Amino acid sequence: MPKTIAYARTSTGKQDLGIEVQKDAFKAYNPYKIYSEQISGRLEKRPELLKALRALRKDDTLLIYKLDRLGRSTQQLVKIMNRLNDRGIHLLSISDNINTTTPNGRCFFTILSAIAELESDMISKRTKDALRQTDKKLGRPRISKETVEKILKLHKTGRLHNNEIAERCGVSLSSVYNILKRSNQ
Repeated sequence: MPKTIAYARTSTGKQDLGIEVQKDAFKAYNPYKIYSEQISGRLEKRPELLKALRALRKDDTLLIYKLDRLGRSTQQLVKIMNRLNDRGIHLLSISDNINTTTPNGRCFFTILSAIAELESDMISKRTKDALRQTDKKLGRPRISKETVEKILKLHKTGRLHNNEIAERCGVSLSSVYNILKRSNQ
């Protein structure tokens, strides 16, 4: 039998919406259990939210008072909502009037996902544009030809283990493996 599990949260610094106000609003929905905590919504690791998410099963409902109790950024909200959706769990936000068991609620979720993706793409584009203007490169620096040759030479001698070669050449062990793989050794 599907159950409703509620999650209430207040920030540690300010009490815009008290736990008791949220719990009172939950009473009308008769939740099976209420998880609550006083912690910043910006934090990814929220122990009581994790407990609530673990307790939910397919066709259950996560009940919240307001979306900002679940996450502070669009991407954070979408990440949590995707986890719920993938597991067949519904979301009900009382004050936002969002219920993912309805077509309108599912539409809202789809739009929110698209906005988060757009937001992520825009951040990525701005970062790349800024780096292009400063001539900075993303990613790891290339390993010089000299270092590659030194790695191959040390490997050929057979006297050193790959982790020792990596240490001597100032590269990661995975770089040593990749160089050896590319040179068929």
